[in-house]
Amino acid sequence: MADPAADMRLPVLARRLPGRAKRRTDVLREYEKFNADRRRTIPPVLWPFFAPDPDRYYRWRVQLDCACIKELMTPGDDTPPSERQWRAPRDDETLPPGQLYCWHDESGHAPYRDIVEWGDRREVSFPADPAEPPEWADAEVWAVLRHDKPHTSAFWKVTLDCGHLEEVVAPTLNWKPADGPRLADASRVKQMTEEFEQLLISNPTLEPEHQREHTRRMLASGWPIPSPERQCYTCPHARVIVAYQRVGWLTPRNEAPKPENPAPPARDVLERRLRRAEAEAERLRTQLAGHDEGQDA
Repeated sequence: MADPAADMRLPVLARRLPGRAKRRTDVLREYEKFNADRRRTIPPVLWPFFAPDPDRYYRWRVQLDCACIKELMTPGDDTPPSERQWRAPRDDETLPPGQLYCWHDESGHAPYRDIVEWGDRREVSFPADPAEPPEWADAEVWAVLRHDKPHTSAFWKVTLDCGHLEEVVAPTLNWKPADGPRLADASRVKQMTEEFEQLLISNPTLEPEHQREHTRRMLASGWPIPSPERQCYTCPHARVIVAYQRVGWLTPRNEAPKPENPAPPARDVLERRLRRAEAEAERLRTQLAGHDEGQDA
C-alpha cells in the first residue's frame, strides 16, 4: 500500500496496459444518461461547467500501485490523469494530484496523521442519547459518555500531513484553533499512564499496535484535546497512478486538415515514380510509332 505521507511520487509511465478499454459507444451512452440526469437539476447557464457536452472529454486507462486498472475521462487531452486531482468519496474532497480512491477490504487500518491545517467549521445539533448503552459500550462507560439532554457540537475540517481531509470535534462550541489544545491535569495524566501500562501488561492484545502508540503519544503530550493527530480513513484506499494509456476522445474527432505545403517525397519514392513514368512514356512512343507505320502503308 502506498503511503501518501511519505511525499514520494512513483514514476508514471505512458504505456499500453493489460486488457482492453470499454466500448466507446457504451461509455458514451453512460455519460449521456448521467448528463441528462444532471442537467435536469441545474440551470442551463451552468451546463458548460457541471454537465458539459461529451465532445470535451478524452478517455484514459490508468494502472494504480495496487495493480488495479481503471478508466477515467478528462476535459481535454493535454494533461495526463497522473497530474490531475480526483475526487474522494465525499463530495467536497479532492485527493492530492495523482491519487485515486480504490477500495480494498484488505487495505489495513486507518493510520494516524498530524493535523497541519484547520479549515471550515460547522455546528451539528444532536438529540439526547438513549438510556440504554449501544453495543460497543458497557453501562459504566456509557454513563460517562452519554448526553442526557440535546446538545450541539462544533466540527472543524482539518488537513492532515498526508494531504487528506478529516473532521475534528471541538472541545466546546466557542473553541478556536488559535486557543490550542486543552491539557489534562499532570497528576491525572500520570494516573492514566500507569493504568494504561498496567492494563496492557494484563491484556497485551487489548489494542492494536498503531492504537497503542497513539495512546502513548497522547499521554506523553499531556492528553491534549483536541488531539494534534487524527486517524485518516482515506489513506488505506488512496492509491497512486503509476502508468496510463491513452484511449481517445469520447466522441470521434474530424481528421486533421492536410498541411498546405506537404514535405516532398523521399528520393527513392521519386526515383520509382520516374522509372514508372519513363516506362509508360516508352510504351506510348512504341504505340505511336506503330500507329504512324500503319498510316504510311
